[in-house]
Amino acid sequence: MKVAVPVTNGYVDGPGEGETVRIYEVNGNSVKLVEEYPNPALTKETARGLWMLRSALERGATAFLVAEIGPPGFRLLKQNNASIYVVEPMPVEEAIRLLIEGKLKEAEGPTHGDHHHHHF
Repeated sequence: MKVAVPVTNGYVDGPGEGETVRIYEVNGNSVKLVEEYPNPALTKETARGLWMLRSALERGATAFLVAEIGPPGFRLLKQNNASIYVVEPMPVEEAIRLLIEGKLKEAEGPTHGDHHHHHF
């Protein structure tokens, strides 16, 4: 299974915030970092997280470890039959270990609503 993780300073981050994206190949207890690339979301103005999620789907990711996810990203991953796991910000290696040990539960919905910018 290919697992995608948005990462900042070695910690799991949100799809629109992570500095890089790591793609891991996970087979049983074996974990291999297949690719790490700059997060395309960081250069976008809107729906930033979607850019990261799409880039990982295009690379064959079927599971996503994220610190948060909004409704558009959640819908995109569900439409692509991907698994979504939301974890507290923690070192990536720890999150992958929890995934392998079966200690993470799949997200049943987004962690927050659509982003709206309010000016007061």
